[in-house]
Amino acid sequence: MAIPFFSIDLEKKDIFNIFKNIIFPFNIKKSRNEINELLKERFKNKYVNLLPSARLGFYLTLKKKFKENDEIIFSSMSFPLYIKIANQLKLKVKLVDVDKKNLNIDIEKLKKNINENTKGIVVTHLFGYPCEIDKIREISQKNNLMLVEDCAQSFGTFYKGMETGNFGDVGIYSCSLIKIPTTLGGGILITSDKSLNDFINSWMNKNIKFSFNKKFSLIIKNIFSIANSFPFLYSLLASKIFFFLNKFNPRIYRKVIYSGMGLKNKQFDPTERPNLSKYQIGFGISQINKFDLMKKKRIENSNYLKKNLENLKNISFLEYDENVNWNHQYFIIKIDNDYKDFNRKLFNLGIHAMEENVWNCLEYNYDIVNKNDNFDVTKKNNCKILRIQNSSYLNKKHLDSIIWAIKNM
Repeated sequence: MAIPFFSIDLEKKDIFNIFKNIIFPFNIKKSRNEINELLKERFKNKYVNLLPSARLGFYLTLKKKFKENDEIIFSSMSFPLYIKIANQLKLKVKLVDVDKKNLNIDIEKLKKNINENTKGIVVTHLFGYPCEIDKIREISQKNNLMLVEDCAQSFGTFYKGMETGNFGDVGIYSCSLIKIPTTLGGGILITSDKSLNDFINSWMNKNIKFSFNKKFSLIIKNIFSIANSFPFLYSLLASKIFFFLNKFNPRIYRKVIYSGMGLKNKQFDPTERPNLSKYQIGFGISQINKFDLMKKKRIENSNYLKKNLENLKNISFLEYDENVNWNHQYFIIKIDNDYKDFNRKLFNLGIHAMEENVWNCLEYNYDIVNKNDNFDVTKKNNCKILRIQNSSYLNKKHLDSIIWAIKNM
C-alpha cells in the first residue's frame, strides 16, 4: 500500500457534509458568519479577511502598503511566488540568508541588510516552525518598517505564548489542500490596519466575480484530492499514475506535484480563484473546531518518526527547540548524500514524499537586488530537504511502513 505525499485531515461526516453543501449550496451567509466568528475569537483585536487564497492577501497587502521601487527584505528560503508578486508590482527585492539550524531568516544578517531604502520585511515561518519573531518585530519597529508574517504553514504555532501572525502588521495564513486547517483552497489575512482591511474588502467586491467554470474545476480537484488522502484509495487511483510519471517523465511529475506553487505563469493573476463556496467554508469550520486534536496527533506522529529514525547515517533533522509550541505541520528530513537516488528508492518502496528543494528564491531568475551576495546556508541545504507525510489520519501501521522503508534504503 502506497503512502500519499499529502493527506487532508478529515472524517466520514466531513465527506458527507462536503457533498451535501455542494448539492445544496444555500444560506452561505450563515456559514460565513460562523467561520468569521471562530476566526475573530482566535485573533482578538484583529480585522480578519477570509480569502480565495493566501497569495491574494499577500498581493493586496503589497499593492496597498508599498509603492513602486520600495525595497522589501525576504528570507532567501521563502515562497517563490511571493517574490514574483513583488517583482510584478515593481518593488525591489532583497534576500537575506537563513539560519542553518532551522532554515528561518538569520537575524544578524537581517540587521546588516537594512538601509535607508528598506521599507518592509517579509518573514516566513518555514515548515511551521517560528522565526525569532519577537527580535524581528523589534528590528522592524526600530527602523520604522512594515512587518509581514508569511504564516502559510504556521497556523497554531506559538512563539513565547503568542500565535504567529500577531507579531507583524499583517499575518497571512494558507488554507490550501495541504495545510491545516484547510478550506480546500483559501487563505486568511489578519491585521490591525483598518485601511488595509477596507481596501481588501472593496477590491474583492469589485474584482472577484462568480465563475461556474472555476468553481466546477475546483470541486473536481478537491474531490480527487480527498479521495487520494486515504492510502488505500491512493494506491488504487493515483499512485500508479504517479509511479509511471516519476519513472518515465519526472519533469511532468514534478509539475503536477507542485502545480499549486503558481510558478508556471509569467504573471500572477489575482482573480485566479473564486470566492469560497459553502462546502469549503463548512469544511473550514470543521477543521478549525478540531484543530487542536489534529495538531496533537501530528506532534505524536512527528515524535514517533524522529525517535525511530534517529542515528541513521544518511539522515539528519533540522534543529528545533522542543519547548517551542509549534504545529508540526510537516515532518522534514535532510538527506545528506545522493538525494535524488534516495527519494527515487523511497518512492519505489511506496512512500511518496515531497521534494522540498523549491524554496531557494535565487533559482527562479527573479529580479533580486543582491543576487550576487553569499547565500551559502540556503544553497547547501535547499537541495537536501524531503518532506515525509504527517497527517492525523495516519495510524501506527502507516508510520511503521514509513520507518521501515527509510531504514531499508
